Amino acid sequence: MSSGRRPFGLSLDPLEGESLAGFALRLSHRLHISPHELARLTGLTEQDRLGRARASLSTRLTPAEIKNFAATTRLDPREVRAMTLESLASRYPPAARGVANVRAGNVYSMHADRWLFPTTARYCPRCLAGDGSDIQHAHGGPWQILWRLPVVFACPLHEVFLEHLCPRCQRPVNFSNRAQLFPRPAAPGVHPAHCRTSTVRDTKTGRHDDPCGAPLTHDPLHHHRPGPGLLALQRKILRLLRPGGPKQPAQQYFTELILLTGLVMICWPRIQPVGTTRQIAEAVAQHLAIHEGTDSRLYRSTGAPVDAFVCAGLLQVTDRLLAADDLREALSSLAPEENRNRSGIPPTRHLIWDRTFKKQRSACSERFQDAADTIVPTFRRTGKGGLRLPSTGVGLRPEHIPAFLPQALAEQHLGFLSAIAPKMRRRSASVFLVRRTRGGSLDEAAQFLGINPQGKRNGYTQLLNRHLRTSGTARDFEQALDAITAELLAGPIIDYQHRREVLATWALDPESWQHILAQLPVLTSHRKPISDDRRRLAVSAYIWTRATEGEPDFVPCPPHIAHDPALRAVWLRERHNVFHWLRTTDYQPYYGALKPLLEDHARLLAKAIDRTGSSTLPVPAARRR
Repeated sequence: MSSGRRPFGLSLDPLEGESLAGFALRLSHRLHISPHELARLTGLTEQDRLGRARASLSTRLTPAEIKNFAATTRLDPREVRAMTLESLASRYPPAARGVANVRAGNVYSMHADRWLFPTTARYCPRCLAGDGSDIQHAHGGPWQILWRLPVVFACPLHEVFLEHLCPRCQRPVNFSNRAQLFPRPAAPGVHPAHCRTSTVRDTKTGRHDDPCGAPLTHDPLHHHRPGPGLLALQRKILRLLRPGGPKQPAQQYFTELILLTGLVMICWPRIQPVGTTRQIAEAVAQHLAIHEGTDSRLYRSTGAPVDAFVCAGLLQVTDRLLAADDLREALSSLAPEENRNRSGIPPTRHLIWDRTFKKQRSACSERFQDAADTIVPTFRRTGKGGLRLPSTGVGLRPEHIPAFLPQALAEQHLGFLSAIAPKMRRRSASVFLVRRTRGGSLDEAAQFLGINPQGKRNGYTQLLNRHLRTSGTARDFEQALDAITAELLAGPIIDYQHRREVLATWALDPESWQHILAQLPVLTSHRKPISDDRRRLAVSAYIWTRATEGEPDFVPCPPHIAHDPALRAVWLRERHNVFHWLRTTDYQPYYGALKPLLEDHARLLAKAIDRTGSSTLPVPAARRR
């Protein structure tokens, strides 16, 4: 179907990888008209109320715009579409978001993505010089569509960094209102490979002076050339952008690369620039210093640097992190807790990154999700007061964590905390594990476990935090919690919280107590027997600790004596004595015989709660010894 537009008498063949703006500049130069006039004749200005060619046209064209442009320029519609970012949208997520915004009519929202240049912002001087053919000698080489992507920082063909400044006016090329497809669109006669940036603006009329006009086909301005490592990285990126291969790996890689580069920028210089040259590291530091906030609130953009030299350094550091065998270990130096404790980077720097990660988490690989979930968001704070968010990658629920970490796990994984009392290690580890799974504060986690019933400040967790900071073992502690979590998940999943709730007012019934006593040996010493009711309540506390994996100090007091200070004091004394004798069974044969009976009753009690939700044992089971 005809578009009703008259084709140009002359046209050009699109060059490989050429952008829409670059093609329009070359064709307008050949036709001796301004880029604005060419845009008007090809229908690119019809959708703008001011009659401009919008920058969003280089992101996506409507079917009608493609049809009109193709008919006027004598191109195939597929060639026209290939000159927009739509051809890269399936592989480069920022391009996909830009295309989606333009399709929805939000033609200016595409500028909000800081990993997609609104117009071509970089160039290779030797590519613009052309390949020596007559047509490229006359009208220049291609302004490539890939130069709109910040991840393209070098030209592998000529092995140079891309430039972004004009050699004469020292201003960014194509510097203009970002809403327009071309800078100075009404200026005719400017060679496509020359600078179109205006250097002077008339303050009275608001009009710009003539374009700079300096050739951009100069020798590279950068004194450094990309080394083999950077060129290999650039070729890897270009392979992922190339059509034909799997799309999902490319999408995941670029999502992770961009996310992590933003975090590297936030944490610099906390992250060590391993593998980068000293010159690149200094350039990155200088770039980030320029973008620091001038007030007391330190600010650092996570957007892509326009300077390809700086951007290359950041991407190289990030790519090496992503390629690490142990990604969680590699990301540990970027965790906010590390930064806050060791280099003073405020947690507020991470807030924007947090929101971005939450939005894009599902687009990342499972490997990256697991690493970022367990290392980075573990220390995220939300709202005034600094309560932490739960870590979504733990896989363990808070009710599955014992209130008093089993001694075997503590000895296996927490031995490096020898300066902390064993009881405090076991108690604190459980509190930290609960905070991981449910968020909030350490005090709230302790209250959940029943070891902070009055909601008071827990000094032992403060002591542990202080020790971790001063000894530099914060990361070791996190790895120990990871290992403990893995072991808890590998074993039977037990609802300790349900056991604590069922046994909150429980005590060993007198009949079961007498049955246990009947199995004990006859005392041959003058020691008083342990058959009185006070001892029944005391051994009930021991059974409670075994069934719930709880701590003796936090056994709930029997409700019928809880409000009587005298009876409560007697119960505490008897409980202390019984626990002491049960710990020293080598010297207490009578309690040595009692202990396995109590252990057996605790095992049966826990099994009954898990199966039926009740603390009542069947009579045959209670009598089976």
